[in-house]
Amino acid sequence: MNRKDNSVKEIIERNNELRKKLTDENREYYEQLLIYIRTAGLFYDDHEVESLLMQILQDIISAQENNQSAEEFFGKNQQLAADELIHNLGKSSKKETFKLTVLVFGISSFFEVLSALTAPDKGINILILIINGLLSFLVVEIVFFILHKSIYTKIIKGKVAAFLSIWLLVSLIIGLFVLIDLFTPHLITIHLSSLLGIFIISILLIAAAFFIFNCDKQERRIWWPFLPPIFILCFIGITLRIPLTKNWMSSGNGKIAAVVLVIFGYILFLVLSYFGSKGKKE
Repeated sequence: MNRKDNSVKEIIERNNELRKKLTDENREYYEQLLIYIRTAGLFYDDHEVESLLMQILQDIISAQENNQSAEEFFGKNQQLAADELIHNLGKSSKKETFKLTVLVFGISSFFEVLSALTAPDKGINILILIINGLLSFLVVEIVFFILHKSIYTKIIKGKVAAFLSIWLLVSLIIGLFVLIDLFTPHLITIHLSSLLGIFIISILLIAAAFFIFNCDKQERRIWWPFLPPIFILCFIGITLRIPLTKNWMSSGNGKIAAVVLVIFGYILFLVLSYFGSKGKKE
């Protein structure tokens, strides 16, 4: 981790501490502004964004000490003020943009390879890795855009309508990944032997666990929920390649057990994500 990354983390941690000084009204005002600015786009300079948010927070605290609310200090048109601030932000360097792109493609490829390794006869389709990476990047952009626009504008009114819209969007995204998997031609497909497959699965599991356990506390809350489904997919992939278990895993009962395990892993992911978000003070 470079000095700039450390500086950004220190600003965020300081921001989280200082935010506790705000009144409930000012905290709500500021946290809406914070999410709006942080989700303005993927390619703004992180250090500039967090420095700006820290300056705004310090200004609000100073105004609060003078018995002035955040709304009185910044004005009632919060979105207009935020848009003016965002307009002055600098873009990330080409190096930072490349790192973010590689990260999104890396995460997408990791899960695609892991998924492919749970079916020994399927092989790893390189074209699917590329298409899924592009789609994953688009999905991240869409999520940021929706979060950004929904802070000050009610895109969908009503809790039921909002829930159904989110469900439909998630189903559409999952459906697109499934369609890509089903209909992408096998132009460049890598098939692995059982022993090599077990070796690669083991390396992926160790790498994922190492990455998650070596994150700082806040980042670990984000990545920790992914560990159970990763472990379950690795377990299925290995048992499908071990002579003692592969015949049973390929039978009807084995396939049912694999599906149950995957669903259980998904439920664990949701539960851990929920409790992680509740404990997160951002």
